[in-house]
Amino acid sequence: MKNRKNVVRGACALTVAVGLIPGAAMAQDSGPKLTIGGTTYTKYLWGTQRDQGAMYNFTTVPGEGYGDNGIGTELELLLNAKISPQVEVNGRIHSRFNQNFWTNFGGFGGSNTATNCTAGDCGEFDPRSNQYIKLRGMSVTLRPGYLIDSALIGATDLGQFDPFVIGRVRYIDRDNAAAIMLQGSNFNRKLTWDAARISLPRLWAGPNFSTGAFHARDAAYGFQAKYTASELFDVGGIFQYANDQEVNPEDTNVDDGRDLTPRYRNGVGGLKAGLHMGSWLDVRGAVYSSYSNADPVLSPKSFGVGGYSAVLAGHHTDQTYMLNASLNDPLDVGISLNFQLFSIGADYVAVMASRREADVLLTEGHDGSFAFPGPSNAAYGIYKGNPTRIGYGGWTSEAQQVATINVDNDFTDFDEPMAETAIGWKGATANPVYTNGALELGGEYSFITYNTNWQAYGSADKALGDSQYPGTELDSGVGHNFRTAYQPFQDKKTHLVALRAKYVVDVLKGIDVFGKFKYIHETDKRLNDPRFLPFAAGACPGGAVACDNSLVNEYSPGNSTSGLYGNPNVITNSQGDTGYQFKPFDNIGDDDRQLDYTTFTAGAGYQFTDDLYVSASYSKFFADLLDGNTAFQAYNNHEMASGKHNKNQVLVKARYILSGVEFGLEGQYAFGTFRPDFGDGYVVQYADDTIAADHNVAVGSRGFTNRNGGWNSLEERSFEQMRVKAFMKAQF
Repeated sequence: MKNRKNVVRGACALTVAVGLIPGAAMAQDSGPKLTIGGTTYTKYLWGTQRDQGAMYNFTTVPGEGYGDNGIGTELELLLNAKISPQVEVNGRIHSRFNQNFWTNFGGFGGSNTATNCTAGDCGEFDPRSNQYIKLRGMSVTLRPGYLIDSALIGATDLGQFDPFVIGRVRYIDRDNAAAIMLQGSNFNRKLTWDAARISLPRLWAGPNFSTGAFHARDAAYGFQAKYTASELFDVGGIFQYANDQEVNPEDTNVDDGRDLTPRYRNGVGGLKAGLHMGSWLDVRGAVYSSYSNADPVLSPKSFGVGGYSAVLAGHHTDQTYMLNASLNDPLDVGISLNFQLFSIGADYVAVMASRREADVLLTEGHDGSFAFPGPSNAAYGIYKGNPTRIGYGGWTSEAQQVATINVDNDFTDFDEPMAETAIGWKGATANPVYTNGALELGGEYSFITYNTNWQAYGSADKALGDSQYPGTELDSGVGHNFRTAYQPFQDKKTHLVALRAKYVVDVLKGIDVFGKFKYIHETDKRLNDPRFLPFAAGACPGGAVACDNSLVNEYSPGNSTSGLYGNPNVITNSQGDTGYQFKPFDNIGDDDRQLDYTTFTAGAGYQFTDDLYVSASYSKFFADLLDGNTAFQAYNNHEMASGKHNKNQVLVKARYILSGVEFGLEGQYAFGTFRPDFGDGYVVQYADDTIAADHNVAVGSRGFTNRNGGWNSLEERSFEQMRVKAFMKAQF
């Protein structure tokens, strides 16, 4: 009887359980869902520079390191949780490449007393090499179904805004920005809007690449709206206000809290409109106005000649204008035309504008091959212990233009695009495109002049050392120094012509044949008024007679360029020749710049299998450059580049995909020569043992010592560099 009761009870319990199973399954289906995915990325670097500071070819951040050798792996976990139809949670957990070499053996060991942690030297004691996991991209998105479309709290890439005002940062930090963001729409989505409160990045969003000591309250506030009246016309506006505050040092009464005082404020407003005449014509225009105000007590008052900062010192306002038009094959013969007019103000400042990956101009601009002043791409190559970072090969493609001096090329490899500042640029670009079956042709002509064409920074009543414009590397050398918008004297024009072609040859599976021609003619008279010459006529009479440094020429009362362009000493070289150490700056042509830059590229690619594509190309670079003579000396700090540059580049690329795993490879061999031509008017020196050891030149080789003690070689130089980057990316 007892057994029978147990059987009956068991049957009843089983029946109930079976009946509950569908409900449980349904409840589980309607409840929160967590999805976990991710990526593992392994990078292999090999190069003949033999640098191993980090797993990136380039950085300007002190102590971060750079390298062209090593293997490293990073892990990214992507988390997505749909709590309900109204609530979604997203996040990333990401390791950091930097100095996580395979040779670190898991990140153990190292020293916690090292002052400069590069090449993994600090091991487990430094987050750049201890293989730690970092929280990134954490956000909660709410979709309540009323009043607003969505609200995001947490990380965002800021990609829905405008790169002239609020834009993406580099891809590895794309969602490091944190914000409270609202999005909404009205009138059947004819009107859309975004509003955001974005915490200012304390590491770079302000004067001197900082937001000061008190950063917890620093924020940028943004709002944009767009009204689409019809398929033919839309209009919109955007506004951003950044407020960097510090604790007021004059508020000494702490009983009622502490007051705040502004350190830096930045406001940017923009109006945009678009006219869309069907598929054949599209016209877009925009105008932006900016306000920038840096407190002269809590941030730098000026930068002198040079100086580094993400924004200007002092108070500035300026405007930017853009007009874009696209004609899409209006004659139905395969010819289309893109056209752009642009003027970006010299004093235009948007602290949250895109720093890279947002090409704001139609022109392809300068090349990344010559990215720094010297022929070897060394920023300050005339001094001991300043080797090139990116290497002689530079970056391998044309540049992207961004509307900020806060340009970011850090943690990039040679196969990535180089970003360059376009602050001060104004001009026009025409880009015709022709397609006919397997043939694609594209061209460009750009004329660029500059809103930064001025003498003495546009203020002849001020000393050059009282400049509110950070010159960074200043503008000298073969190419355009990527974050230099300002120099004290400029009278510059640029002409750019380019032609690109691609054709698929109907052989086997089809061979891709491609080529490119590019020519840049650029002139800059720099100092173009004799009243700005540093010394009066006759101050340096020549021969073995010393210069009279008392004959200072003032361009306004108390102001002279003699502090920048000091006179040479009289020297006697090892051969017994006596004369000036370098040419005196006594002619307005001593700093003139003229560049004729020509590149050719030819290559082919082939899809060997459905999974494997391989291409090879050869590029030739000619640069015939006059960049001032020994009187100018490339602003005294840089390796002089005047002369003839002949550079060659061989590239091999491969891509292989295997069931969710992608492999990529780019190998490069760069070689060439530089034949210097620095003018005359000085005595040639010959390197002694110390100069030879400090500057890696041969004993007895020709050169001269500049104002600051740096050595510029006069010998023809030969360059050679090999480097490879390969990667494996697996998504799961």
